[in-house]
Formats: sequence, structure tokens, C-alpha cells
Amino acid sequence: MAHDYIPPLSSAASVEAPPRTPGVVETILCIAAYFGLQMGFGGLFGGISMQLARYFPQWVPEAPDRLIVVVILTLVCSAGLISWLLLRRWGGYATEAGPAGLGFTPPSGRFVAIGTALGIAAPILGGLLTQFLAGDREVTQAVSDIADKAHVGMRVALLPVAVLAGPAVEELLFRGALLSILRTRLGDGWAIVLSALVFGTVHLPDLDWLWYAVPNLVLVGIFCAWLRVRSGSLWPAFIAHAANNALATIAWFSAT
Repeated sequence: MAHDYIPPLSSAASVEAPPRTPGVVETILCIAAYFGLQMGFGGLFGGISMQLARYFPQWVPEAPDRLIVVVILTLVCSAGLISWLLLRRWGGYATEAGPAGLGFTPPSGRFVAIGTALGIAAPILGGLLTQFLAGDREVTQAVSDIADKAHVGMRVALLPVAVLAGPAVEELLFRGALLSILRTRLGDGWAIVLSALVFGTVHLPDLDWLWYAVPNLVLVGIFCAWLRVRSGSLWPAFIAHAANNALATIAWFSAT
């Protein structure tokens, strides 16, 4: 009968397909963009600071303190832009605990404790590993070299960036986006190893290309990736990373 006829769904009324998560190429480009933004903002803020020091020397602090300001502005701007981009691109998958998500889910107390313990153990084990590989060679890092020469107040100002902002955006990039892409294609084991290797390798420029300092960062990457996979949350990995960086900053004040 005529009144029993059900018209087909129009394209506007059809169910929308779930949003597509970024692919491998886009994820790698996001990682490259983060470090590219650091170079760009570093050059911009560094150039501005040099001009200010040239024309207003009485109002501008000395070079080490001025460089701390440049580092803070550079990292905050770079981290803010990349975090906004990633959260916008992943959309609803940001709160997914599974392999396809970023892992912004509440963690269990057990993994918070495990993350804290691994964050404390990482610099100790990593330091022994680096000492074994480096021998008598000195290991330096650009940010630490700047902090060592700055006044104590400027080192304190740098702490939130080094301990919180830096780990937050790096966890979002490496244990959120990159690990997610690798897990959905290679499985958890290979994803943990490969994401940790990439994490360690991309820090080579900051380590003055000292290869024997990379295994330390790879170890941190493995700890954090394992925490993300096992806990279903990104937060334990962030806690471990932040604890690792916090212990590393102790050297900034030990000589004071």
C-alpha cells in the first residue's frame, strides 16, 4: 500500500562515517613541525633579544639570562601550537584509551605510582648506561648548558617549562600520536621500540650529536610507551617523563 512505502535515506540523513585519524606521514610531519617551530621561534626571539640588547643594553639582562627567556618563549609557543594542532586533528579520538586514541583518560592509582617510580629510576639507569658508553667523554645538553650559566632566579623560571611543558607536548607527540599510529599498524611491541628509537634520535641536535647519550633517552621512551600501552592512559607516561626531567634539573642547582 502507498502508506507503507519508506523512502530511502538521503545523503544528508545518512549516518556519517567516523572521522579519520591522521596517517603516518601527517604524524611524522607534526613531529618535524614541532622541532622546526623551535628553530623558527628560537631564531625570531633570539634576534629580537639581540636587537633589544643592542639598543637598550641597560634594560636587557646579560646573555645567559636573556637566553633563558628565549628558551621559555620558544618552547611555550612551539608546544602550544603543536598541541592545538594534534588535539584538533585527533578530535574525539583524543579521549580513546585504545590503540587508535591519544589516551587522555584518567589513569589508575597503580600506574601513577609505577610511572613515578620509573621516572625516578630512568635517570639513574640511563646515567649509568651513558657513563658506560661515553667513558671519559663529557655529555652536554644545550638547555642545561644555558641554565648552568644563568642566575638562580632564571633557572627557577625555566623549571616549569623543562619539567611540565616540554614533557607534556613530547608525550602528546611520541606516546600519543606516533605510538597510536604504530600500534594500529605494527602491534604494541614494535610500536614501543620504534617510538622510543625515534624519540631518542630526534634529540641528537640538542645533545650536540653525541650518539652515546641517545640510549638514555631511548630507555625513557620505552618506559613511557610501555606505561601508555599498559595503563590505557597518557598521564602515567607524562608523570614518568616529568619526574625524569625534574631529577635532571637538580644539576642546575647543585653547583650553586
